[in-house]
Amino acid sequence: MALKIVIGCCNNLFTEAITSLLEGDRDFKITGFLNGNGDLAKNLEQAVTLNPDVIISDFTTFSGDMNTFLTFSNQFTNDDQLRILLIGDTSMRFADQHLKELIVRGVVGILPPSADSDLLKKALRAVSEGELWLDRVTLMKLFGNMRRSALQPGLAKREKEILVHICHGYRNKEIALKLKISEQTVKSHCNRIYRKLGVSDRLQLALYAQRIFSSE
Repeated sequence: MALKIVIGCCNNLFTEAITSLLEGDRDFKITGFLNGNGDLAKNLEQAVTLNPDVIISDFTTFSGDMNTFLTFSNQFTNDDQLRILLIGDTSMRFADQHLKELIVRGVVGILPPSADSDLLKKALRAVSEGELWLDRVTLMKLFGNMRRSALQPGLAKREKEILVHICHGYRNKEIALKLKISEQTVKSHCNRIYRKLGVSDRLQLALYAQRIFSSE
């Protein structure tokens, strides 16, 4: 089944370019567009009614109205999370704490301006399946200050090793190569980690880690 995509960028040419990259691929279906220069709350409400698998947007759309986004996202439970893929450079847009807020409230991926169409499609598939598409520096900012003991209740040695690799931004295939085990074995360990921590995927793991961080 094709992934349902909603696109909302501040630059119309940007929106048209992304659309042209995806609309010829049967794995993706563009179900709607948002006005990146319009009211952010109304845009998000409209996006939700379209029931997309992923919303593609840019940092400019969010950077001017962070409070609106944070307020709006509070109505969603962890099991009914917005999944937003942002495209652009984070370096001049947000302080670390704002970037962390974005990640734990629905931004499941960040693509650099240098990304090509193949990387965009790969990222869309990954985040639609519950993965986080973030560079390792960003992930370390998110997970780096968490208490190791709080994140590892009842985990076996191998599960702890895999959890550390996840928090360093490695994906299943990379973890399998590092630990010299099969990718399927890594997936099995991940599923057990999620069950023990009471989460369902890497996004939920980030939310869990943020709760631990906030309680310190």
